Amino acid sequence: MVVVDGQGILLGSILASASPAEVKLAEKTLDTINVPRAGRGRPKKRPKRLIADKGYDSDPLRKRLKRL
Repeated sequence: MVVVDGQGILLGSILASASPAEVKLAEKTLDTINVPRAGRGRPKKRPKRLIADKGYDSDPLRKRLKRL
């Protein structure tokens, strides 16, 4: 699974077997994001917006992501 920005540049990725549902891997994949800031400070870890296909359509996932 990969996370890319609007231009297709890789931000994070994870390798897993094909058996788990995508929705169960979403949070682990998002945890791999590590975008350096232009200046000082910690790298950015959370995107402002997340666009995904229907495999991620889950109310429990939305609730968990809002808490982060």
